[in-house]
Amino acid sequence: MLALYLAFPLGFSPEWKSYRDKIKQTLIRIGCSVLDPWEQPFHAAIEKASTIQDWPTRIAAFKDIVAKIGRANEEMIRSCELVLGVLDGPELDSGTVSEIGFAAGLGKRCYGLRTDFRNSGDFDGIPINLQVLYWIESSGGRLFHKIEEIACSALRGC
Repeated sequence: MLALYLAFPLGFSPEWKSYRDKIKQTLIRIGCSVLDPWEQPFHAAIEKASTIQDWPTRIAAFKDIVAKIGRANEEMIRSCELVLGVLDGPELDSGTVSEIGFAAGLGKRCYGLRTDFRNSGDFDGIPINLQVLYWIESSGGRLFHKIEEIACSALRGC
């Protein structure tokens, strides 16, 4: 079973849960163990920090949480074999992009999923930012345009 880190901004809205679940179910069906950064146990700490009235204390609490989340995501990326970044929207999510770049820098094979038909790239016909596309393709991965395109053979590089 391939360990795959799923980089995506789909945890920020409960409305995206079904899309996220569809992607995860596809990955599990083709034999991936999905490392989902949104399944980490930080939600209660974030809610608690959000209620702190004293501004400096509130900011200190969030800085601590951010460091813990960042470290946990780094550990998951280091431990995985593959990264799949969900790249939908008029602009690519900065966190997702940084996770792809970090993983590519570590020598991990990276993939992208962009079901959004709008181009957000730098030139005509380039669907995403040129550097992100480069990291994906130079890592040995590719950009998928439909969830259904993700296949075991594509992820294994066969």
